[in-house]
Amino acid sequence: MYYKSVSTTLTDPYRAGCEIGESLKDTLPEVILLFASIIFEDGFGAFFEGLYDSLESKDVIVFGGTGDGVYETSLTAHYGVCALGISSNGHIRWSVATEPSVGSDSYNRAKRCANTALEQLGENAEWAFVLADGLTADGTGVVAGVSEILSFPFIGGMTGDDRKFTRSRILYNNREIEDGVAILLATSGMPFITNSASGFVPIGTQGIVEDSQGKTIQRISGQTSLAFIKEQVGKSIAEADLGILALATYVDVTSERFIMRASFRFDMLTGAITTFGSIPTGATIRVSGAGREQLLHAVKNCVESVMLTGFIPAAAIITSCAGRKWELDSCGEEEVQAIQDAIGHNIPLIGFPSFGEIGPFLKEDGTYTESFFHNATIAICLLGA
Repeated sequence: MYYKSVSTTLTDPYRAGCEIGESLKDTLPEVILLFASIIFEDGFGAFFEGLYDSLESKDVIVFGGTGDGVYETSLTAHYGVCALGISSNGHIRWSVATEPSVGSDSYNRAKRCANTALEQLGENAEWAFVLADGLTADGTGVVAGVSEILSFPFIGGMTGDDRKFTRSRILYNNREIEDGVAILLATSGMPFITNSASGFVPIGTQGIVEDSQGKTIQRISGQTSLAFIKEQVGKSIAEADLGILALATYVDVTSERFIMRASFRFDMLTGAITTFGSIPTGATIRVSGAGREQLLHAVKNCVESVMLTGFIPAAAIITSCAGRKWELDSCGEEEVQAIQDAIGHNIPLIGFPSFGEIGPFLKEDGTYTESFFHNATIAICLLGA
């Protein structure tokens, strides 16, 4: 396996595509995993033209999406493009499938997408990267649908924009996909290890979701959702809390294991809150928060637990909640720095601030939990040689 990461902050989309393509051309990549800021939304066609012109070939899978910035070995930035070229010298087979209208039925659209990707592959798959529109998809439904088809832990994220919560794109081979879900699938032969962590700590008392419709939660423990949250945090909720205010949703109350759900819409008239992933009626939740130290400590623990297994990384993919970046009030360089301190500063690395993260937890015995849909979380995947 050979990996190379590159990035650009050029604002001209054609020139940005040329710079990425020129940097990766000599590696003869089979796959280019690519993340970009939404700044190119009117110029992705020109970007792909420049990319293919410099590669001098279209015989490559280009797969990725938009987020609130980019992470790369030598760059963390609010705006730009990052890419990871992957070459296996033909030892790995790849497939990609996409499905439209993920917002209308996230579970079945994602299930169909995973099944199509698996059928196209024609043999057993062992690695998958899942992307879905972070503004329309129900992340909970997406992960549940994919899990019906894939029996191994998979990773991915939800595409987004620059905190305007208005649009996002999945990018696949010169196509821009809105309101969709897409899966990149690979056969065996690409070693990987992955883990997830948040650092968020539940505060206040437990609440029971009494009324939820899809991603919108109307009532919690006898109150409107916003009234319950205000009671827990001791202050009124404002638009500035979008993407940062998070609910710990308990997978199993007896084990205290929880996954995070972040907010992206408040209805001040009804008191409802909309999250990036649905929370079922009857679920136990707690309002949660994290400071700078807790966020970075979680990253450090997450990557160190992976490295303690003895895995030797040759590349890294990071999906980190954009809300973590907003809470850190930075480009996210502190999280990237913590990861590089553990794996090495010259390892090819890419990632993006996402509107939702997908991945399992690595258990102490080296096995995985199921893959979950997360918010307010960082998901780290290391690839081996």
